[in-house]
Formats: sequence, C-alpha cells, structure tokens
Amino acid sequence: MRRLLLLLLTLAMLLGGCAAWEEPDDIDLDNEWENYQPIPPETPEEEPDPEPEYPAAFSLPYHRDHTLDPVTCGEGIQETVASLLYEPLFRLNRTFQPEPLLCESWEWNETGLVCTLNLREGVAFSDGSSLTARDVVETLLRAKESERYAYRLRNVAGITANRAGQVLITLTVPNQGLPALLDIPIVKHTTASQPVPTGTGPYVFISDSGGDYLQAREDWWQGKTLPVQAIPLVHAKDRETASFLFSSRRIELLTVDPTSAPSLVTGKAQTSSQPTSILQFIGFNTAEGRLFSNATLRSLFSQGIDRETLVHAQLVQFALAAQFPVSPLSNLYPSDLAKPYNKDSVLASLRLAGQDTGERKELTLLISAGDAFRATSARFIAEQLSLLDWRIEVVELPWDEYLTALEAGDFDLYFGEIRLTADWDLTDLLSIGAPLNYGGYANEATGQLLQEFSAATDRPAAARHLLAHLQSTAPIAPICFKNYCVLTHSGVAEGISPAPSGVFYGLENWDIHLQVQAAKSQPD
Repeated sequence: MRRLLLLLLTLAMLLGGCAAWEEPDDIDLDNEWENYQPIPPETPEEEPDPEPEYPAAFSLPYHRDHTLDPVTCGEGIQETVASLLYEPLFRLNRTFQPEPLLCESWEWNETGLVCTLNLREGVAFSDGSSLTARDVVETLLRAKESERYAYRLRNVAGITANRAGQVLITLTVPNQGLPALLDIPIVKHTTASQPVPTGTGPYVFISDSGGDYLQAREDWWQGKTLPVQAIPLVHAKDRETASFLFSSRRIELLTVDPTSAPSLVTGKAQTSSQPTSILQFIGFNTAEGRLFSNATLRSLFSQGIDRETLVHAQLVQFALAAQFPVSPLSNLYPSDLAKPYNKDSVLASLRLAGQDTGERKELTLLISAGDAFRATSARFIAEQLSLLDWRIEVVELPWDEYLTALEAGDFDLYFGEIRLTADWDLTDLLSIGAPLNYGGYANEATGQLLQEFSAATDRPAAARHLLAHLQSTAPIAPICFKNYCVLTHSGVAEGISPAPSGVFYGLENWDIHLQVQAAKSQPD
C-alpha cells in the first residue's frame, strides 16, 4: 500500500500538482443540518503560469555499456534511443494500423502462406550504402531467434530473398495481419555484431571527445525536417538513475509504466500516453463442475465490471477500458457491440440464472503478489461482483505459486496480464489446449473463428464475427489496455504523439524549445 500511495502521489504531481482545499468549520449535524448553508472557500487569486524553463539541449538517457542493436537491446531507454537510429519495414500508428516504411508494397500468393515484400528504393544507411534485401533477411532471421521477437515470428517458416531484391516470408498458417508484426528495426547486416549497428534512421550515433550524442543526418532518405540537430546522451545505469536525471533536468524525456514499481520522478512534468497492446483481464476456470463452466455466468460476470470507473480511479488516462481483447483504438474494435454498465440489469439476470438462492458460493480470485495497482483493481472487481450468492476473495500469491496454481486449475478466477501481438492473435490464449489457456476453455467454434480471422482479407468483418462470439461465450473478461506514460518537462516539447511502434512517431511534427531558440524569440 505504501508503494501504491507513493505512485499515486507521484502521478498526482505529474498530472498537475497538488490542490489546496479549505476545510469548513465543524458543524453539529443533528441540530444545524436543516439550516446549514455551506460557506464557499475564498477563491485565491490566480497566479500566471511561470515561463517554461528551456534546456540548453534535448538530452536522452542511455546505458553506455549496453548495446543499441535494436534486435537484442533491452526495452526502455536503449529502445528509445535505438528508435532514432533504425527504421522498420512497417510502423504502427496510434490506431495500431501498420504503415509501410522500408517496405513499399506487398502481396500474397494464392495459398496465403507466402508474403512478398517489395522494398522501397532510394533508402540509404547512415554510411551511404543502400538498403538491400539481405539486410532485411539477416535482421529478421536474428529477430526470429531473439528473446524480444521470437514469439511474434513463431509462425514464420522461412525468410529469403530472390534475385529481384524482394523479401519472401513463408508462414506455417495464413495470417493477413503479418505487416503489423514487422515493426522490427532493420540494421545493416555486416554491422549487426557491433555495439551500435548501422541504421537508416534520422540520426547517427557519434562518440568523440565531447561525449556521446545523436547527430541529425543531412542525407536521411525521408528528407523531413527534424526538430533538433544534436541529442546528447547521458549515461543511466538503471531506471532509478534515469528518474533522477529527469528530476534534476539533465535529460528531457523518459517513458515509464505507471503501474509498475513506483517512479522516483519528482516535480511537474508534461505527460503523453503511449498506447500498448498490454491487456489486463479476468480469467475463468471453465472446468466441468466449476461455477464458471457456465458461459452465461461468465458473460454476466464480465458485464458486471464497471470498467470506466475502475480505469478512471486507478489509471487516469494511462489505460483504456475494453470489453473485447482488441484495443479500443483499433478499427477492429466493435464499439457498437459494447454494452453499457448497468448493475440492476446484471442483478436481474443473475437472479434469472439461479444465483440468488441464499446459499453462499465462496470464490477465489488469484493475483500475482507485488503489483499494487493490479491488487487494488482485483479487490475493486471482487467487491463489485460479490453479488447475491457470490462472495469473492482475492488471494495474492508469489509469482511461482501463482503460476503453479493456474497450471493446476486451483482457482475460480484469476487476474491476468498479457502483451498481445499487434495482429491481435488470441490463439495461444483461447484455443483448445493452448499454453496460456489456464481456464481450460474449450469451444471448437472459437478455434474456427480464430483461424478465419487470421486468414481473412476483410479483417474488420472477420474480427466482428470473432469478437461477437467471444462476447457471448466469455472465455475471459477483458478489463483494459494499458498505456505507457511519456514524460517531458513542461513547455519543452510540443506535438508529441507516441504510437505503439515508438515514442518518436511523427518526430518531424515535434517542436522542441531550447535556450538558443528562446533567446531568438525575444524582442530586441
């Protein structure tokens, strides 16, 4: 709880500072309630917002002893810096739509198992050499074996290049959503083993007597104007150091997960939300003889979650309430099928389903210990759904014990979190016998619809059929999709619009204010 309060205090400070309230005098409610008229507090004079404090440079954190290779570097500060050096075949915009970048066009063969990528002409690496199909093939083959990208490429059987300079990706199962999986940064294959491989991005890494920094490329193939020419890099050995550097204004941007361990960032800051495909949900034990083997009860449980209140109370703007396992930002999300929360309607339906007999049903909701936000969310849901015969107890277990209980089916409900791939493939979560299907959900129609969605050329229509089916069968109860929080110092950067593929999406539209620029704007 202490960690939760610390993080809530930090977020409150980041989102606008603390408000001061004047408490009214004590009142004898028994004698004076009828005649009581609240005295409005004095309205303090509004003070003008202070002028922004512009930095001398737009600095970023990075770990100087770790690689910047985008295939093998860790998530976080290294990934942020790497996104300025390298570019992918496709990038995901804020609605999770794949936009062609290094790939100009693509087509499928008649089986839907081979995708041919036509690379964009005129793309050059920072050393002046041209992008080739071999660079793409070698990078994707490394990615397929990497810790970060292996899962999303698990259904890729082969990656080759032909004599025409095209890249051919062969799949084991059809997947028209493949482009959404290819936001993997490409490096020059002959430099892959170097700490800083050569990339096609807008900046190049420089290390000299003046330190380490990123320098804008004059020959960047996109030819777009960049908001700043040089970006100094400041060594940060861990997240705590990066937080301190931001608080002391030695760096100008930091990305944090607001639901993770408390951030040590202090002071006011400007916040931007970065959408993610991280889904939080409630899973059901659907085994025969269990309460939630009944699809109607699972569906009613899902309808009984007041998602909007939960998300607003717990995560402010850092999550999006969702009734389906697809981000509400995606064009695949069927908003018109979503049902508004109505407790009275849920109670009436539960009574009709025989859940008001007076015989208490003790249910357990498992959560993994150590996540204060998840624990608070679970308790909110448990309290909200302890209706009629149901009494839900939240049980926290260490991760190993939590996972053991899930694998053994020793639960009624569990609070889960999963990072979905951007093609919204739910196979490993919902298909019969799937590795993440801890609830034992078995529905052959679901498996068929999952396959049809993956192979469909009309993805919105196929998604609608699948998600309508999941709404009625309720193998899980989606809660929300998390957002990351991008912090910048107030007034320093404008036009920030982070996307799932990276913080610097649309960087050419940013306006960064530095001390020199501020001085030029002053009247003579």
